[in-house]
This record gives sequence, C-alpha cells and structure tokens, in this order.
Amino acid sequence: MTGVILFLVGVVTLAGIYAILAMILNLEAGWAGMWDLGLAGLVAVGGYVFIITTQTTHEDVVFAPGWPMWAGVVAGSLAGGIAALIIGIPSLRVRGEYFLITTLAFAEVIRQLSINLGTITRGTVGFNQFSRPFESLVSGSAYRWFLLAMVWVIVLLVYLLMRRLGHSPYGRLLRGFRDNDPVARSLGKHTNRHRIQTFVLAGLMYGAVAPLYVWFIRTVTPSLFTSEVTFVTWTALVIGGIASLRGPVLGAAILLVVTEAAALVQGSGEMAVVLASVRFIVLGLVLILVMRFRPEGLAKERDAFARASRRVEA
Repeated sequence: MTGVILFLVGVVTLAGIYAILAMILNLEAGWAGMWDLGLAGLVAVGGYVFIITTQTTHEDVVFAPGWPMWAGVVAGSLAGGIAALIIGIPSLRVRGEYFLITTLAFAEVIRQLSINLGTITRGTVGFNQFSRPFESLVSGSAYRWFLLAMVWVIVLLVYLLMRRLGHSPYGRLLRGFRDNDPVARSLGKHTNRHRIQTFVLAGLMYGAVAPLYVWFIRTVTPSLFTSEVTFVTWTALVIGGIASLRGPVLGAAILLVVTEAAALVQGSGEMAVVLASVRFIVLGLVLILVMRFRPEGLAKERDAFARASRRVEA
C-alpha cells in the first residue's frame, strides 16, 4: 500500500510540474497567440545550465564551477531567457504553422547540441548524481512529500502571477493583438516588440522551472527533453482550456492522473509493454473526446475574464 501511495505522490508531483509548464505555455500561446512547439528545448537549456553550474567533481566535464543551488536556478532562468531571445528574433518574423515548425526545429537543435557537446553535457550519459534542495534535512520517501509540497506551492504562485497578468493591461494587450493584430498596430502598439518580450518572459520561466523537473526525475539526459514534453504540455492546455486561467492546472491534473493510472495495473512483462503503449492511446483518446464535446476545453476563456470585462464596461 505504501508503494501505491508513493506512486500517487509522484504522479501528483509530475502533474504540478506540467501544470506550471502549461500555465507558461498559456501565456505565450493562449494569450499572445504564439503557438510554441519548442518549449522542451527551453526547459532543456534551463536544466542543463543548472546542473552544469552546480557541479563540482566531474572529471570529464570542462566546466564545473560548483555554484550554490540558488545561483544555478538563476543561471538556468537567465539561460532560458537568452535562448528564447535568440530563438524568438528570427522565429517571430513568421506566423502560423511556420512559427510552429521553426520553434520545433530550434528545440531539436538544442537536443542535438546536448548530445554532441560531450565535454560540457556528458553527451547521452548525462548527469545522474547531484544534490537536491534540503535533501540533507529530508531524506528517503519523506523527500517525495516535501517535493510534492514545494511543487504545488510554486503552482499556486505561478497561478497568482498569471491571474494578475491576465487581468492587467498587459494581458489585455496580448489578447488584443492575438485577436486582431492590424487594429492593435493601428493604435500605435508595437506588437512585435511585445511578442518578443512575452517569448523571453516565457523562456525565463521555463528555465526557472527546469530544476524542479530535474529534481523530480533525478537525472539529466537528452532523452529527458524530447518532443513528448511539449506534446503532453500542449495536450494538458487544450484539455483544460486554452487562454483560460484555471484550465492549465485542471488539464494537467486530469491528464497525468488518467494516463499514469495504467502503471498501477499488475501483470507480466509482456503486459508491461502493452501498458506502456496504452499511456499514449489514453492520452490521444482524452484529447479527442475533449475536442469533440468541449472544443473550448474544460474551462473557457470568456468565463475567466467575464467579470473583468463587465467591470470595464461599467
């Protein structure tokens, strides 16, 4: 029974991490209209920079300064923002499906660099031994509960931040040029500049969240940052409701609980292979059902901002 409880703790923790990623994606895709398929690459940048800057004893790595953990988190966040700026300047010159393809290509470039820069990233071997915050005070299975609490406190903080941004003039501006870019530009709004600012803000946040993902998985390898991260985050956002406030959290919680529940089923080795495939089948079915019966998601954008709209009109 204890094993089942710890498994569920891990599922809820992972759901919290994806809820944070989905809220950040909602900022750039739901409100600013930038449908990003490269978020896994930005998370990879933040995760690798955090691990590399906090390492001290790897002989096969040319750079291991051994910075304190808080400095590594700051470095990962800044690296995510810089990477987003580098990606965003050329990518935001295009729109629609071209932007999707460009950001996906950049994410794959970042993953390939993590494989080939072996003297910095240790290639496909990656990093498997590193410390986590407060691990000396909370050890063993108790640390899973601590990590669960830490993740969901951050979920709450990010939700409050997004709620504030969503109701602010900046959030209304993002949704305004998302819906009608020519009108926004005719009113003197520098829409391209705001897009780049939003993309960089998202990059900073992805980089800051990456250590949470690393602490949960307890390893950093290129296979950790594949397009599956992007796909699961997008699915959570679509299920919850694009451009809504509660949608990203709701979608991530439902999606992760439903898809990971198959791991609780006991069976033979052959059954384990089947169940591993069932996860993606269930994920696809949930997405299809939501798109069929609730195309706006479980939470709607107009409900999230209806009160603010009535207040403005009054």
